[in-house]
Amino acid sequence: MGMHHIATCIPDRYSTVKGIRARIYRANSTSPNSITAHFRVNTRQPSKDRFVFAADLLGNPRRQTYIHDITLSIRYRRTLYKFLVFFKKHKMLPQNQSIQNLGGSPINGDVLLIACGKRVSVRNLRSGLEDRVADKAIERLSDALSPIRSQRYFPPAISFDL
Repeated sequence: MGMHHIATCIPDRYSTVKGIRARIYRANSTSPNSITAHFRVNTRQPSKDRFVFAADLLGNPRRQTYIHDITLSIRYRRTLYKFLVFFKKHKMLPQNQSIQNLGGSPINGDVLLIACGKRVSVRNLRSGLEDRVADKAIERLSDALSPIRSQRYFPPAISFDL
């Protein structure tokens, strides 16, 4: 799948594809960008069954096909923010320049961040404050993952307080 491929799913009368605002940290970019990420939603249970097409947005599909995901919770100014983070782990992927410019530890490859809601599993990133909290969360996540980068499995969820 190419970089400009729009995610689709098998046609079904109970599922549709929608777009949300997400944040991507590209390996070859100096700063993170806001993009539209696509997800599949089940129309019978719109708040529960949501599947993000992260493979379409992350680079180097031939180098690494498996995508890791971590649920990241961060408390900032007494507000709890919850994100889904998608990334690949391979030693031949280029180092992520945008995360290093934020002050984080080196991570290889692209990183995709999507906000989670209280009632829904995937939602839009809403404001500039939430973008700044997402940047701080990615910085803290990269520091937390740097000692365990050589391990085979990552923890399914990580929490931080700022």
